[in-house]
Amino acid sequence: MARVQVDPELLKIEKVVQLKPVSKTVKGGRKRRYSTLVVVGDGNGHVGVGMGKSASVPDAIRKGVQSAQKHLIEVPMVHSTVPHMVVGRTGSARVMLKPASPGTGVIAGPAARAVVEAAGIKDILTKSLGSDNAINNVYATLEGLKQMQRATDVAKRRSRDLKDLAIPAQLKDASLYEPRQPQIDIEYHPEEKPDRLREKSEGNRGRSRSPQGGGRGRAPRQR
Repeated sequence: MARVQVDPELLKIEKVVQLKPVSKTVKGGRKRRYSTLVVVGDGNGHVGVGMGKSASVPDAIRKGVQSAQKHLIEVPMVHSTVPHMVVGRTGSARVMLKPASPGTGVIAGPAARAVVEAAGIKDILTKSLGSDNAINNVYATLEGLKQMQRATDVAKRRSRDLKDLAIPAQLKDASLYEPRQPQIDIEYHPEEKPDRLREKSEGNRGRSRSPQGGGRGRAPRQR
């Protein structure tokens, strides 16, 4: 699956999966640095993974975010889940990704959960079948998402109609596989509060504190 270009300002989801110190022995002694594994996404079908290394933790995270933004992929989704089951492999790690019915939630470990939640998948079943290495599991999950195929692309490749494919009837709607556009955040103006929040703030404004500060401590002992 080809990489996609998304405005970095729209990638609001950033998850640090792993942050660990690493050291390198040089002539003058040991050189200590920090390595980080970061997952970014917009929650609407776009996700990327990157690694960064630096002498300071903030710089390592920043480099990981920049690397992840350069390696974004688009994940085919059907409503809030994936279209079919796949097994992603990286090294000795294998991660199974399986569609789930609405309301199931994300059934996954920490590594796979970070990737699927950043992609915006809300219902999915996953299972780690190999190594428990966090880095390999993250990239195995990403590899599994890369293998996801749209039914429309399969029908076009086979020169057949979408309705002729041997897939569930609810997946034969071509509108389910339209490319998702990156989410655009709505600009928030503090002066334009919703009515419910405005009423709540006005109700709290009318309350007055007790003269003694309303504390729960014991009353002063009389001497």
